[in-house]
Amino acid sequence: MNPEELVQTTHAARRYYLDNASHVSIAAELGISRFKVARMIDKARELGIVRIEIQEPVDVDTELSIALGRAFGLRRAVVIRTPGEEPRALQEALGKAAARLLEEIVVEGDMLGFTSGRTLNAMARHLTRLPASDLVALSGVAAGSVKEHSVEIMRRVATASSGASYPIFAPLLVQSPATAAALRSDPLIADAFAHFDHVTKGVVAVGSWDPPDSQLYDAAIESGIAERLVARGAVGEVAAVIYDENGRVMTDIDELTIAITADQLRRIPEVIAVAGGERKTRAVEGALTSGLVQSLVTDAALAERLLTKRLDVS
Repeated sequence: MNPEELVQTTHAARRYYLDNASHVSIAAELGISRFKVARMIDKARELGIVRIEIQEPVDVDTELSIALGRAFGLRRAVVIRTPGEEPRALQEALGKAAARLLEEIVVEGDMLGFTSGRTLNAMARHLTRLPASDLVALSGVAAGSVKEHSVEIMRRVATASSGASYPIFAPLLVQSPATAAALRSDPLIADAFAHFDHVTKGVVAVGSWDPPDSQLYDAAIESGIAERLVARGAVGEVAAVIYDENGRVMTDIDELTIAITADQLRRIPEVIAVAGGERKTRAVEGALTSGLVQSLVTDAALAERLLTKRLDVS
């Protein structure tokens, strides 16, 4: 390539890749055809004038994310690399990733729904700013630290958004259908329930029932009903919707819970599950096959277990 060709080729490549100029505009600048510009740009890559480098995100495993999304037909899959599966470190890593995802995908006018959970509490702490969006709790208050309640999570999220909030000041699980019905008829709780059908994006934790790692499970143990459900195959829950390893919903305690129903969850355009760790593997798999969630933020080790099992089955 002679010096003039080198100058023109370099100029064409710079204008195309750095300035986002079109072939037509570059052709006009150089007084040549747009077809010759296209050949110059290809030549620039062949000669090493242009070198393209893909910089992988530090903490996101893009290949695993794509593989997991394809295997389970997910709308979004975000798989995070972590140094191990220690619970607190996982909660922080997944919470931060979920916060970044929300900041990217939430648009003004969204109605956001949240459950309780330690990982969602971490997510709420990492949120910095969201477009104006209304917020609604998808479930009542489960047992556990006050910081992990849906009410507190919504309070934290509200600091990043300027929308209205609809919390549920009631237990997640009660002792009788009559008590649940009375609570649902409370004007403030009924108002929150009325917003379930308007949720555009739900963000949910996943509780494991086998092995136990769930605030709802703890409450069900105290009520004497958890062991019976586990014996029948319960492996996990989203909000207060319990399911088995094949994703089949179990309705045994629906009349005792103050929460969104399975049918209402499935009508939400996008429900994002945020969960990780070895103990959550079966519960997350069940959630993905249940149709209750369409997107997942998880850790690499859990993603690999899910993919291995899916390959073994197929």
